Amino acid sequence: MAAIQSSRIIVLHLTKYGESSLVVHAIDSACGRCSYMLRGAGRSKHVTMGALHNLAILDIVSVANPKSSMAYLKEYEPAVQLTSLRSNMDKNAIAMFISELLYRTIVEQNCDERLFNWLCSAITLLNAANDNIANFHLWFLAGFCTVMGFGPSREGLFDGCDLLQSDNLALLRQLTAYEFPEAMALPLTGARRRDFCEHMIRYISYHLGINLNIRSLDVLHELYR
Repeated sequence: MAAIQSSRIIVLHLTKYGESSLVVHAIDSACGRCSYMLRGAGRSKHVTMGALHNLAILDIVSVANPKSSMAYLKEYEPAVQLTSLRSNMDKNAIAMFISELLYRTIVEQNCDERLFNWLCSAITLLNAANDNIANFHLWFLAGFCTVMGFGPSREGLFDGCDLLQSDNLALLRQLTAYEFPEAMALPLTGARRRDFCEHMIRYISYHLGINLNIRSLDVLHELYR
């Protein structure tokens, strides 16, 4: 008998499979990083493609496939309406960057409730934010490090901080200590944002033991130069 499960997911990436199917790569509230097969994409009236965008938060019903490690996505609907995230070009570019970062760094099939809840809060915050969001991806990188377990210690120290120049380390401390409106109001140039992001990608690579190449970061550099 097929096992049916209800859960909530954050969509990271879509991969075309065959003529009319998609593989939905996601972070699941119940099992961590996973992928689901979606049949009838683009053909079935029951498949709403508009809901499957970067960082979409969906409530789903999945059905385990005894012949495959990948379950089928049977039903899904938005758990949070992210209208602004889809329609605003800047927010869409930030969502693309965050999706790629998560797609390349979150690989374990383990439930991490703290991480999942923080991501949902951050995505909702991005959707609701006003136009002053040029520092959002910096704030996200700082928060991501903290929730992943390599943020500041109680003494405010960072393991591996020798990878960060003193000015970037100072900015990282500000972003982890400031409230969201204060972080968005920090006066930074495009070059300053770029330098911080590139160093933070190296910092995350060091802690995860992987070589990160986030291609969508170039789009943000063009937007906020």
